[in-house]
Amino acid sequence: MNVIASIGIGPFDTAWLAAALILTTPILLAAIGELISERAGVLNVGLEGFMLAGAFFSYLITWKAHSLPLGVLAGVAGGVVFAVVMGLLTIEAKADQIVSGVGINLAAIGLTSYLFDEIFGNEAQIVVPTIGQLKIPGLASIPDFGPALFNHDWVLYMAFLLVPASWFLLYRTKWGLAVRASGELPAGADTAGISVRRVRWAGVLTAGALAGLGGVNLAIVQVGIFHQQMTAGRGFLALVAVIFGRWKPLGVLGACLALGGADALQLRLADQNQVPTQVWGVVAGIAAALAIYYVVRARQARPRWVAITLSAMVALTGVVLAFASPHVDLPDQLWRSLPFLLALVVLGGAVTRAHMPSKLTLPYTRGDG
Repeated sequence: MNVIASIGIGPFDTAWLAAALILTTPILLAAIGELISERAGVLNVGLEGFMLAGAFFSYLITWKAHSLPLGVLAGVAGGVVFAVVMGLLTIEAKADQIVSGVGINLAAIGLTSYLFDEIFGNEAQIVVPTIGQLKIPGLASIPDFGPALFNHDWVLYMAFLLVPASWFLLYRTKWGLAVRASGELPAGADTAGISVRRVRWAGVLTAGALAGLGGVNLAIVQVGIFHQQMTAGRGFLALVAVIFGRWKPLGVLGACLALGGADALQLRLADQNQVPTQVWGVVAGIAAALAIYYVVRARQARPRWVAITLSAMVALTGVVLAFASPHVDLPDQLWRSLPFLLALVVLGGAVTRAHMPSKLTLPYTRGDG
């Protein structure tokens, strides 16, 4: 009983759960838009730039117009404008999608930094009003978990509702079939009378709008301020989430929750002088689940003995550390990099088995075979 009590909830309490949902939201918004774009065949490496533009212009217009609705629209429009540039480069001019995306990121960083210095350089830090919380009656009153799950802003609810909506659109509508065909077999889609160009434009603009809304969430939902490069790599985390989610809405949701949970965890652990016992227990549980997954998959496909062995070793190490509870003091910088370290591990494990759209990043010209 003493051991069980010692590995209780620890940092994984309702406050961590609420923070995880909040930090997941901007990544999830950008990832759902990117999922649709990539299924149509366009890879938006410039997702970070879309989000940064959304954050800046939502903050600027909210301050200038004293209107949150106009700020939201401006943020979405900011993401869409950069998406239009991306579409002109990659769909119309047939430029390399990765190079174009890098250029979009650099342009967004430069433009927002310049405008911020010009407009706010001589001003004290300006805090604009933020979008308030929307408590769901009844559900928010559930003890412990109610406030953590059902007392958030409408942008968060929208982000999570987009997951089933995107699944329905992709797999139960003609438009979704057109999107998937444009990324898998654009020549066949063209033969069937589908305009691959229009579908890809729709995908890119959707990614721009949702990534812009993710930037809105960062600026005028979470904090009410803007600072240069405040997206802090969340656009790249959204790209990783799409890959790890294997280009499926539910998989993308799981990947975003893992990244958001890791981000919330690093905030909780940054001021602690050692790793809590509960963290080792969670590491052991996740590694054990992966080992079981690989063993089950081995019956249907080629066994991945290296992955199974490594997962089992990590699980065993986590169990030992959970019971031994050693004093391990890790620097704050390592905690802050936790989401990105997780993204690297996830990407390394997922990329070899990924089922990406076959024509992703490849331009299409009507009449090509």
